[in-house]
Amino acid sequence: MNPIMAEQTRGRHVESTHRGRAVVVDSLGHIIRSWGDIYDPTFGRSSLKLIQALPLLESGAADAFHLSSEELALAAASHHGEEVHMSVLEKWLKKIGKDERCLECGVHKPLSSSIKTSFEREKALHNACSGKHLGMITTSLHRGEPIERYSQHDHMAQRRVEQALGEMTSVDMSLSPHGKDGCGIPAFAIPLYNIAIAMARFADPSHLHYPRQKAINRLLHAVKEHPELISGSKGFDSKVIELTKGDVISKLGAGGVEVAIIPSLGFGVAVKIDDGHLKAAEVALLAILRSIGCVDSDLYEKLGPRMPIRSHSGETVGFVQPTNFTKLPPESGHH
Repeated sequence: MNPIMAEQTRGRHVESTHRGRAVVVDSLGHIIRSWGDIYDPTFGRSSLKLIQALPLLESGAADAFHLSSEELALAAASHHGEEVHMSVLEKWLKKIGKDERCLECGVHKPLSSSIKTSFEREKALHNACSGKHLGMITTSLHRGEPIERYSQHDHMAQRRVEQALGEMTSVDMSLSPHGKDGCGIPAFAIPLYNIAIAMARFADPSHLHYPRQKAINRLLHAVKEHPELISGSKGFDSKVIELTKGDVISKLGAGGVEVAIIPSLGFGVAVKIDDGHLKAAEVALLAILRSIGCVDSDLYEKLGPRMPIRSHSGETVGFVQPTNFTKLPPESGHH
């Protein structure tokens, strides 16, 4: 069984536990540390957005439409629909001469709890994946392709993303289990180990061909420059990137996935919580970052490894917190 990586307390008692698996690798695929079954196919979901944004830069579309670093950051974001996000997305739409009716990501409430909207006022731009979708549309416009059905598997926009995913993860995507993501684009199940390899290649792209190195460096620079765009003012990933000053770049994926890029070490990290609990994935990632020396004790506490559970009146009644799984001997985490 995969180890218990996080627990939820209520009062002084453990209310529930969350098992998961995780792996830290370098860009050559060497395993630094691992826990649980790291070869089980995993839907990376939004944790793969940095890879999905690569065709936007590599195709020349970003330069052709004079995209700013803010727009590049939003192409890889799961934004919270705050004003800072919406204003950049609206400018991006004007640059490509479209309105939000071109988006096929669907509509949902802004992820930020501070944004109050009625159903009538919710927009496709509020969708956390709207930046990713604008990146795909922009690339297709640059290449002279029709943008209708751009979210479908047989469209060239998705073929380009699939190729980038295969190259970065070293996985034959034609053999990968697949389905649809919440925003409507194809979703692929990739071994967690290979997801971590892709993140390590972002951390150390020196073994990749030069155009991809250039795209990766530009994309990571945009993310480091604008951490507030990656999630939101209260978002976990924005907090990690900001407080570490870009020494760690983390990215969530729905279904209990968190990944991290650590450029100074050339490491990639991937975490998957079995029951899909997102907060458990976040605290598990923090515990791993501390165990490999990426954050010191002060920074670890600032990042909030004990996430409060609050009552409806705002009282703290418990916590989601990591277990001591990182102290297990390395072999105990293998199958």
